[in-house]
Amino acid sequence: MAVTRVRNLARPRTVYAEDTEGLTNAIFVAAAFGLTAYVCGAFTQDADGIATIWPANGILLAAVMLANRPWRRHQIFALAFIANVIANVFAHRVPLANVGFALTNGLEVYIAFRILKMRELQPFEFRSLHFVTSFLIAAVVGCAIASIAAAVVAALTLESVTWRVFSSWLFADLLGLLTVTPALVRLRQERRFHAASAAPWETYALFAALTLAMTLVVSVPQTPLGFIVLPILVLIACRLGPNATSAATLMMSAIFLTFTAAGFHTDFESSAISWLTDIQLMQLRFLTVFLIVMLLAETTDSQGRLQERLSSEIALRDELNEHLKAQEQAMSEQKAELEKAHSRLKEAIEILPEGIVILDADNRYVAWNKRYAQIYHRALDTIYVGGSLEDAVRIGLERQMYPEAFGREEAWLAERIKTLRTPAAPHEQLLDNGRCYLIEECRTSEGGLISLRIDITEMKQREASIRLLFENNPLPMFVVGRERLNILAVNTAAVSHYGYSRKDFSRLSLRDIQTGELILPFDSSTNRLLPTEEAQLFKHYRRDGRSIEVEVYVRPLVHEGQNALLIAAIDVTERRKADRKAAYMARHDALTSLPNRHLLAERMQLAMARAKRGDRMALLLLDLDDFKVVNDTLGHAAGDELLQIVADRLRSSLRETDTVARLGGDEFAVLIIDLDHPSNAAELAQRLIGILNEPIRIGQKDVVCGGSIGIAMAPDDSCDPNELFRLADLALYAAKEDQRGTFRLFERELDAKVKARNLLESEVREAINNNDFELHYQPIFSLKTMTPVGAEALLRWRHPRLGLASPADFIPIAEEIGMIADLGAKVIRAACLEAMSWPEHTSVSVNISAIELETESFVDTVKAALAESGLPSHRLTIEVTELMIMKDIQLATNTLNQICELGVEIAMDDFGTGYSSLSSLTKVPFQKIKIDRSFVRDLAVSMEARAILATIVDLARTLGMRTTAEGVETIEQLNTVKEYGCTLVQGFLFNRPEPADVIRKILHAGDEAGRDAA
Repeated sequence: MAVTRVRNLARPRTVYAEDTEGLTNAIFVAAAFGLTAYVCGAFTQDADGIATIWPANGILLAAVMLANRPWRRHQIFALAFIANVIANVFAHRVPLANVGFALTNGLEVYIAFRILKMRELQPFEFRSLHFVTSFLIAAVVGCAIASIAAAVVAALTLESVTWRVFSSWLFADLLGLLTVTPALVRLRQERRFHAASAAPWETYALFAALTLAMTLVVSVPQTPLGFIVLPILVLIACRLGPNATSAATLMMSAIFLTFTAAGFHTDFESSAISWLTDIQLMQLRFLTVFLIVMLLAETTDSQGRLQERLSSEIALRDELNEHLKAQEQAMSEQKAELEKAHSRLKEAIEILPEGIVILDADNRYVAWNKRYAQIYHRALDTIYVGGSLEDAVRIGLERQMYPEAFGREEAWLAERIKTLRTPAAPHEQLLDNGRCYLIEECRTSEGGLISLRIDITEMKQREASIRLLFENNPLPMFVVGRERLNILAVNTAAVSHYGYSRKDFSRLSLRDIQTGELILPFDSSTNRLLPTEEAQLFKHYRRDGRSIEVEVYVRPLVHEGQNALLIAAIDVTERRKADRKAAYMARHDALTSLPNRHLLAERMQLAMARAKRGDRMALLLLDLDDFKVVNDTLGHAAGDELLQIVADRLRSSLRETDTVARLGGDEFAVLIIDLDHPSNAAELAQRLIGILNEPIRIGQKDVVCGGSIGIAMAPDDSCDPNELFRLADLALYAAKEDQRGTFRLFERELDAKVKARNLLESEVREAINNNDFELHYQPIFSLKTMTPVGAEALLRWRHPRLGLASPADFIPIAEEIGMIADLGAKVIRAACLEAMSWPEHTSVSVNISAIELETESFVDTVKAALAESGLPSHRLTIEVTELMIMKDIQLATNTLNQICELGVEIAMDDFGTGYSSLSSLTKVPFQKIKIDRSFVRDLAVSMEARAILATIVDLARTLGMRTTAEGVETIEQLNTVKEYGCTLVQGFLFNRPEPADVIRKILHAGDEAGRDAA
């Protein structure tokens, strides 16, 4: 009880606190009330200290009437009382009188509201004379009681009150309620009342005239003049309607209040009523004008609404009359339509392909169609209006028209008469001509009978064919009841396949041999079951208890008058086993039975979801180090056995929750979940390497293959499966580069290195496409004349980040990305074009890569460069290395012979650093041998280098080849190579590689010097 009381007390507090809109409105009303009360109390008092008009209570009553919640009225009353007390304080009233007068104001509004609530229903609206009358009564009673209470308060706190003071209070309060409250309520509700159709300008003019006229009537001292204006005021009010009239009254009250506050008073002729003051006379005039104007305006408006209602009722009556006429016409038309429909029904019955007969309540013929007469043509003499169908059936039985009745005529006749008198389900009837008909009969509401004969002969024949197909079908087939799924029929294949006899099947339901429920498609538009288009998979049980997997197809049908289902079952047990095996093989490695890449990816997806929640996991990529050696030495069978043993060892060394997968070849992956610390992954990797280093017995030999491991962690490194795999792969390659038989954890530097490599590849590709490479040239001098005889083209790349890059920085990348052939073709073309600007006796040498030499189009590239540039072929030298030739000596020989046939000179570059195969010198048509700079560099300190130099020079001289010494940087080196008989020389001693414009000047200067010497 206590808890309930506390909750009941807490709920109003919650309502008051949550209703911010109501509180805001109450504060606004209290502010308006207080301000108005202060102005009236401080500035509009008469000689007795009484306000001329008290509109504050009118504002308060309007707010209370408009408030639609009780707690909002409570807020308004409470805040208005506080505002009244504050206003009285500022108006210098005695404290006790202050509180007493504030209470009387609230009492006045409360009494008026309660009386109005007893007489009228909410919401309050000024829309009828009855409501206006109720409002006048409420206002008068409330003002009277409040004035009496105010007189008592004044007598107790100030002094006794005279009749004149009491009447002034009463008139002032009445004026406040009657002029302010209706106007505010009407304006707030914004209702549309009946009014004359006046133009906007006319409405504004009439509103101003009404305000002026009411002001004149109230304020003109001469009474006859004021009442002369009164009829005009009434006419204007009737024209405007109650809304505008209320607004005009409110405007007049405001004017009256303003002028009174400003000190303007009207002196009335008071000889006849000396007991009333001037202010009271003005108040009486004000009340008289308001009552006359408002009552007449409301009366006029009510009459207008009554006239509208009467007009609408007259229009409704006319509409009802028109509707009745239309109904009569429609009934006549319906009667004609019924007659036409009856005629059409007769025609429709005649053209129906089915036989139809209509009987009365005594089973006598009323009507039938031609088809019915054709069906029973042998008893046509018994079919006539008024004839009995029962008699016709007896006569047909005597004429042996019903083969089903042979031998049991009386019983058959009794059954037929029974179904005729009380029709039930449709039944079939076989006639002597072999035709079979389905008879559907139903009684009408008058007791008659409508009977339909449908020829189902072809359908019965199809049923017989279907029955034959059902029985001889090689697939097990069942007919089951649609409701209880009891087995109604089975074919021979079902008996053979399941081991039950037909009698055993008849005692079973489908649920006895099948797990799971059938899914039957249902067409809501036709309200019937549909055949299944896709097979449903179930497990069936044979008599011996073995289970089989079957695909079931279902079709609804009617079996012996019962709704049933035809089920065909296909045994897919072996196929499902094969599918499961195929699914297993699709996700496992065939050799090791380990999960393959696909299953690993699935498990990594699940692990990544856990890693995103904070769980730690690791991916280890493992690569066997010497597996190729085992394959090459012991054979592939030994390699397969090795992989199987490694797989078994890895599997046995891991937890069940971890995954070891074979990715292909000798690559494995290990997925470790639920790691406590990254160091656990490193410990596991070290343990796995130890396992791989253990000897493995293959045949009669012990094999140690070892392995390298790369590790990436999640979520530390990445939570994306593909990215984690890539990072682990980077760590694996780093481990193999550093030292085989170890492991590496992924580090960001590895990724940065790969990304830098990828960036450089992209930049090389872009530079090749945009022709950003440039050729520098190093001159080649004749040791005999010491003049330049040509230059070697050296490719340079002015990289925006790396500066001037040498070929060693980008040529391998161009080879890897497959663009070296394009780059080489551009180099040969540019070199040939540049050589055309050199002296005629000079030549240009171009280095090519092994990939260029292997391309089928290389010879065509050289031809195109020579043709486009116009350079004579003997001025072009193609430089190749020993390694390029030895990679595929037959292909290289063939290609270089074609180049040589063009007249192009072939030079062996870096001679002595490769295989140094003398056979290559005889097979390839070299004209020049370039001695590698490594020999030239050591000439000053190594007698062996001098011996090799001498041997090479002698060999070249014997084979009729020239020799070029590369990398000559000192005078001593120059003298040595000259001494040993080299023919050509190049190196920093003479010139560094220079741009084309510089080398062009060098070659021309050397040519001029040579001519001068000559």
